Amino acid sequence: MVHVVSDKSDSEKSDILESSEESLRLLDLMVQMSIADVEVPGQQIKIRDDQVRNNAGGYVFKVSDLTRVRRFLILGTDGGTYYITEKKLGMENLDALIDIIRRGKGGMILREIVSISLAGRSPKQDSLLFALALCARYNIRDRKSLLQKSGQYDLEKVLLSNTEDFNSDEMKKFDLYLHKLQQTAFRMVSKVCRIPTHLFMFVKYCELIAKSTGEEHTGWGRAMRKCISEWYLQKSPMELALHITKYPSRESWSHRDLLRLSHPMASLNNKELANSQTLVYDQLFHYACKGDFNPQKSIIVESEGTTEMPLLKKSRCDYELTEQMINYANDSVALEFVRKAMEISKLKSDNEDDEKRCVELIKKYNFVREHVPTGLLSSPKVWTALLQHMPMTALLRNLSKLATLGLLDDELNIDCVDLVISKILNQEALQKARIHPIAVLLASSVYKSGHGIKGKLKWNVNVRVKEALEKCFILAFKNVQPTGQRFCLALDVSGSMSSNINGGVLSCCEASTAMANVTLRTEENVQCVAFTAELVTLPFTRESTITEMMDYTDKLNFGRTDCSLPMTWAKEKHLPFDKIQPFEALKNYRKEMNIPNAKLIVMGMAATEFTIADPNDPGMLDIVGLDAAVPDLIRSFVLEEI
Repeated sequence: MVHVVSDKSDSEKSDILESSEESLRLLDLMVQMSIADVEVPGQQIKIRDDQVRNNAGGYVFKVSDLTRVRRFLILGTDGGTYYITEKKLGMENLDALIDIIRRGKGGMILREIVSISLAGRSPKQDSLLFALALCARYNIRDRKSLLQKSGQYDLEKVLLSNTEDFNSDEMKKFDLYLHKLQQTAFRMVSKVCRIPTHLFMFVKYCELIAKSTGEEHTGWGRAMRKCISEWYLQKSPMELALHITKYPSRESWSHRDLLRLSHPMASLNNKELANSQTLVYDQLFHYACKGDFNPQKSIIVESEGTTEMPLLKKSRCDYELTEQMINYANDSVALEFVRKAMEISKLKSDNEDDEKRCVELIKKYNFVREHVPTGLLSSPKVWTALLQHMPMTALLRNLSKLATLGLLDDELNIDCVDLVISKILNQEALQKARIHPIAVLLASSVYKSGHGIKGKLKWNVNVRVKEALEKCFILAFKNVQPTGQRFCLALDVSGSMSSNINGGVLSCCEASTAMANVTLRTEENVQCVAFTAELVTLPFTRESTITEMMDYTDKLNFGRTDCSLPMTWAKEKHLPFDKIQPFEALKNYRKEMNIPNAKLIVMGMAATEFTIADPNDPGMLDIVGLDAAVPDLIRSFVLEEI
């Protein structure tokens, strides 16, 4: 095995070890990784000395490690392009992060993972969990047996000592760095993996990384088993009951799989639990594995005046069963919730009594859509019950379903319509859910179309609901925080903008106009222009409505599109902007206007694969498509958070 640290020059080793100490002084051996060839569109001619050749053979600018990490965690790639469509992540996506870990900066990756996850700044969890799994399982191996065989040093001394105690071998310090990186990553799992879906995805990525970078390792060592076990035991019984019934399986993993691999023991995790909730956890785990409770676990066997545990293997446990435990389990709200979840899962859609019972259980126990059998999800009565406690985001997402079932018809369900409208116009609920105007617009556009994006679903549009959504769009502006930057919004008004955005019913023109409208209403310094082969200024203000803006731009159609016009125009007019929305034009603008941090955001509403912005310039960003996450991504980019 080759230690990469040993192959470095003295100055390089010093930098790596210094970074390692700043990154929690963690341990591991560095191995040579094969780098997959990935096609990245870019400049094919080297025009500056600070450019480097990329995987596609082009020349690009270097960006900081922090920028690469944040781009990967938020955008899903260390380049500068965000795709609204799902893109499967593989080991080739981790090259940049692996290089950063090898150079001793893994602690920075972990810090950003937790910060971005807790702040909710990443629209998709895949990249966050992939990075966390990389920190936890990169180059994993049977460390203890390897070190004992090699006789290099005493493992326990290494792990329990501070790095100041080591003044001999640089490799030992770096090994300590990467080992602690793995330990710290596992401690973060409960913070980042807040629901089982995240945990299942993390486990999937851990196995992939361990098999790809480790020495014939599955990833399921003691640290992994302890981490998964603690994730379950740190949840309260009620939280655990909700998790195992709402999310039984995801990502080809189930709770049964994880519990059988990790073997969590409530009595060993917390001594206080041994006198109260141990049996509750035991029954919850049994349900997750077997689909039911085990009555044998609640039976105390008396034999010759002594208390004995049940002898059946499936009924054995690692604690002494007491009457207190049994009484606690009998009164457990969590176990009662699971019993009713089992009951609701067995109800049939072709039985009126079952439908009535389903409604009763939803109202009493606040069951959500995931608890309801698929057959009963076509019942208007069931959806009426679900609607009572439906969160704002879920309501906007399910408007079309409610309409299809006739629940938004004034004549048939006036009470339901009134409830939906009151929820949509609830300013406090909008703020609590942090609903962005674009999220409202996307939901509204689908509902107002009267048909689904895919399939044959159709419904009648209720004018009252339509008007409520328009008011909701305005109310949601209070959730948008201004950046205080100067914007130039350049709208493409060529004929191609009449087509629909990817995966939506909005036209590209409507989507771009809506984004401009949001920026106009929330930022102080905004200038709008329209371009194709030539450029004109637009008389839009923060009082302009989307309809007025659409009517104006519909009259402008100049033919082909030249995306450099906005920067050329701004330079000629000597207009200072911090952010310009459509490599050379921006660079010239930065130089002429002396605004080195001027940024370029290119939004391709309908394109599937494109790049106008330089993917390796930290001041350029490509966005492909439009979804509810785009406004927050733009804000993070503008504030130099990615």
